Amino acid sequence: MVHIDVSPAAIEQVKSLIHGQKPEMGVRLYAQSGGHGGCGCGGGSHVQFGLAFAKPRPDDEVLRIADFSLLIDPSSVKFVDGAVIDYVENLNESGFKVTNPTLPEPDAAGLAGGCGSRGSSSANGGGCGCG
Repeated sequence: MVHIDVSPAAIEQVKSLIHGQKPEMGVRLYAQSGGHGGCGCGGGSHVQFGLAFAKPRPDDEVLRIADFSLLIDPSSVKFVDGAVIDYVENLNESGFKVTNPTLPEPDAAGLAGGCGSRGSSSANGGGCGCG
């Protein structure tokens, strides 16, 4: 079974956003390996995370969090197991932030990318919806 921590701030934000959605809708947490760093010269890999409203698929892992379902497709499980979903709102960033402290940190070549424009490493403020 997949383990994901969702902060109280993220739970409250999802609950307010999902309120107007159809009852069968859940929140899909997905991840994609970015492969190796930008030049293809063997840089470290990075992972891009994302969140979206979606209907469950037959092969999804479904976690019940508060009053909503968190949906994870089979190809994302290995990247999101151990992840932390938070919602931040401050002068530097606003939005959902997904990090996974169980994944190895990318080297300098692998820091580019990530969800949004801040990379996927927690040191770079990675995650989704960062502005």
